[in-house]
Amino acid sequence: MSKVWVLIAAMWMACAGTALAQQPQRDPFNGQFGVVELAPAPGEAARQAKLIGDALSNLAPQRPGELDVYMITGALWSDPVFEREATQAEALMRPHFGAEGRSIILSAGAGTAPRNYPAATPNNLAAAIGQVGALIDPNEDLVVIFLTTHGAPDGTAAIREHNRMFAGLRPAHLASLLNQANIRNRVVIVSACFSGAFIAPLATDDTIVLTAAQHDRSSFGCRPENEWTFFGDALFNRGLRSGGTLLQSFDDAKRLIEGWEREQNLTPASNPQRYVGARAEQMLRRAEAAASR
Repeated sequence: MSKVWVLIAAMWMACAGTALAQQPQRDPFNGQFGVVELAPAPGEAARQAKLIGDALSNLAPQRPGELDVYMITGALWSDPVFEREATQAEALMRPHFGAEGRSIILSAGAGTAPRNYPAATPNNLAAAIGQVGALIDPNEDLVVIFLTTHGAPDGTAAIREHNRMFAGLRPAHLASLLNQANIRNRVVIVSACFSGAFIAPLATDDTIVLTAAQHDRSSFGCRPENEWTFFGDALFNRGLRSGGTLLQSFDDAKRLIEGWEREQNLTPASNPQRYVGARAEQMLRRAEAAASR
């Protein structure tokens, strides 16, 4: 069982008592996308419900006959580095893709700082995907998803709020959510250890997947006090901020990260991965060209 599910099982047992502690540890969701979660205080629960409701209802409608880009950005772990990376990356990608009014940020929080974004829970992630899927024209619109968090060796992207909520997003979970929402034209970017595992379940001609590491490698730079992970810094802060296209920025970021890792004797190298579907690449280039005009 992966480290993520061990932690989930431990949290489940802490919530449910000693009887469960004597049972064998296993995935409590049997491979499904679920969560171990403690309810927040009533006032905070109401505030969080309003945050996600407003974020979903404020997404602008699709424009018939035009290529619209929708964005879903998720900081899935409550270490502050992930919210910093998510919000700064979103601020760079939104004008780059012309996605103003069509972008939503979910966050597991930033330590003890006040919450400014809807919680990055499985329900809210599914709701964001569902709302975007209901708004788009699946034939002419593009959806960009960026997730940043810690990752487990089996490819699971961890979802965690300290002392309150724990879940795991497997690559197959994300593929299933997107397929159920009829989101076919998509760019998926994952900044996490072992995130190359997201490529195979998502790879289609209509999909681009960019990851911080190959499926059996760690990525670096995720200390809580950092502004960015290595991958986010190289791809967004150095690449997109300098005016590069997304794919050019990825290729430049890969070389930059390799240099940083050599300088700091970090081995094995993360080796960021990409998969580029032919139709998705054409749509991405059209979206970037339209936004630059």
